[in-house]
This record gives sequence, C-alpha cells and structure tokens, in this order.
Amino acid sequence: MLIRLEEARFSDPTERDRARVLTAVLDGAAASRPQLVEQLGLRSTTVSHLVGELVAQRLLLEASGEKLGRGRPAATLLANPRGLGVSVLHVASRNVVGVLVDMAGRVLERHVTPVAPEADNAAMAAVLVDLARRLRAAVPRGMMHAGTSVAVSGVADLRGGRWLVSSRWPRISGLDITAALEPVAPPVLVVRHLEAELRARLLADSAQQPGGSLLLHWGWGIGLAYAMDGQTFNAAGGPFGEIGHWRFNALAGRRCGCGNTGCLETGAALWSLLPELRGQWPDLVEDEAVLAAQLRDRDLLALPAMAEAAELVARALANLCRLLFPQRVMVSGPLASNPGYWAHFDALFRQEGLLGGLSLPPLLHEPASEALGIQGAAEPLLTRAVEGLLRGS
Repeated sequence: MLIRLEEARFSDPTERDRARVLTAVLDGAAASRPQLVEQLGLRSTTVSHLVGELVAQRLLLEASGEKLGRGRPAATLLANPRGLGVSVLHVASRNVVGVLVDMAGRVLERHVTPVAPEADNAAMAAVLVDLARRLRAAVPRGMMHAGTSVAVSGVADLRGGRWLVSSRWPRISGLDITAALEPVAPPVLVVRHLEAELRARLLADSAQQPGGSLLLHWGWGIGLAYAMDGQTFNAAGGPFGEIGHWRFNALAGRRCGCGNTGCLETGAALWSLLPELRGQWPDLVEDEAVLAAQLRDRDLLALPAMAEAAELVARALANLCRLLFPQRVMVSGPLASNPGYWAHFDALFRQEGLLGGLSLPPLLHEPASEALGIQGAAEPLLTRAVEGLLRGS
C-alpha cells in the first residue's frame, strides 16, 4: 500500500489508536480483531469500535471467517485498496500521461496526450486540465478521490505549485499548475518527478534507506534528487538539484533553454547531443525508453561530443559528492544503458577521487521507472487523505 503513517503525527490518543490499528493490518501484523487486541494491547471493545470506524470509512474490509469450533468465527480484516484513489499527471517524452491509481498503486485509468514542442503556458494548462477532469470522472463509485499530483521535470517551485522551466517545452515559464487544477480536481500537489521516483525506490528497498542516497537522471535534461535516511530532501520547497544548469567555462557561449549560457545541459543533455548523434545514426528517437534500446550497442565514444559529455558529467557528479557525501549514487537515463559508455563514465568518475582517504560511493545504473515515479507522486496525497480520515476530518 502507498501509505506512510507515523504515530507521532497523531497527538490525540484515539486518533493514534486508529492509526495503530490500520497500520497493523496494512503491515500484515494482524488480520483479525483478536490479533489486534494481542498485538496492540488494547481492550477488545476498543478494537471493535475502531475497526468499525475504519470499515465505515472504507479503509478496511471485513470478511467472514471460517468456523472451526464453537463460537463465532473471527472475521478476517483486509486493507481496502479501492477506498481511496489519486490522479497522477507526469511527463513522458513529449507526452503528458494521466493515471488514476488506488492505494495499492494499481492503475485504474490511463490517458496519454501529446504536447507540441512549441506549447506555451495556456496550451499546457489546457492539457493538464483535460486530463485531470477525465481522471476525476473515472473514479469508481465508493472510492474517495484524494486529489491530483503533478510530477514535473525541469525547474519547479513546489511550494508555489509553479512549473518554471522545461527543456521539452521552452515556452513554458512560470505555469501556475495549482491555480489551473484546483477548480477541477483538488487538492493539487506539484512534485519533482525525480524526487517522487527516489522516494518510491527507497520505500521499496529498506536496505537502501540509511544514509544519503542520490539519484541522477542523465537524459533529455540533467537533474538530481537526494534523500537522507529514506526522506527526500527539499527543505525550501522550491527548485532543487538543478545540476544541469551548473555553468562550465568549457561550454561558454552555448545557449540553454533556461536563458543562461554555458550550462552543463548544453554539452551533455540529450536535447543538445541528439542532433550530433543523429548525424551518425538518423533513426534515433526522442523517447528515452526507446532511445535507451537504440543506443545500447552504438559506439558512442567514437563521437568527440559524447566523450566530452562523459567528462563533464563525471566531474559535476564528483563535485556533488564532495558536497553531499552520499552513501550511494544511482544513475538513470538512456546513455547509462550503453555498457561501454557506462564503463568509461564510471572510470572517469573514479579518477576524480574524493577527499583524503575517503572513496567515492559506488555508481548504480537504475533504469528510469514510470511505475515508481507514479507511486512516489501518489503517496503524499494518499497518506494525507488517510491521516484526515483517521482524525475524523
């Protein structure tokens, strides 16, 4: 289930007990009222009352148990994944994808809308509104809609709900996503796609949660997400991790879509490299998932621009490690799928060194995951909605 409940967030004892009961069922620690009494140390009448409330709120389902002896059989308690749903809008190549997911992360509805490269704020807002409205209308009877999460790439002001810069759509500037979608499918949450994906990766693998985790995406654009002990870090709620817009003297004069010159993306992002790559291989496409397969067996290092790109990103990433000192570094994107290019990049990264006797963390190739990005974007709104129900609000 895409729910992260923390008892410490509930100050009222009754609300905290509701959360404990629901968490015990979600985690598989208890599947009946007697087991809840034993696990949580609550009175049986208290457990029965709390379970009744959670069933009425459609957070739990209660199925009749099989009678094995005298007395009434204990009913089996199950989490109800269809009790809540959330809409997630995210970018895939030059498309905006909209999905409706339940609490288990299952996709119940999916729509894809292509968006032209010349789209401006008004055009993109119209696409987002249309998708949000269609997904809201698809919510099954009996399911509560927890809101709409928009996972954006590029530069975003998360607290203000605005999409500031997009390398896919250069004419987008300061698009107020919250204002566009609040009248259609509230509440609205704007998240960075990379942070959502990293959050879901760490939730799925608790062994990777301790310490610092860094996820670098090297694709159409270049960006990163960072987490400490399983919690994504973006304290200011604004733009964060825009390594693609670090400026390099070696790239001076090259114009970037952000308005500056000399940004890392002008020499290492796919939007700047693809024209030269197509000079060698005209069949290459923009879609990152397809492009990863196309590039897997190509001799990328035969192109001087690709060798320079590897050097630039390796140095930028090493500098970043000297700032954050992560325990692990994950890299996603089409270029990392090429074994020869990946080995060359890893060697360049190792040559950078760290400080004193400290060694650089291992580089892990983690292919980008649409499913994880959706789950990570859905979790905050689902958790917020469940917390509201547990508080009786």
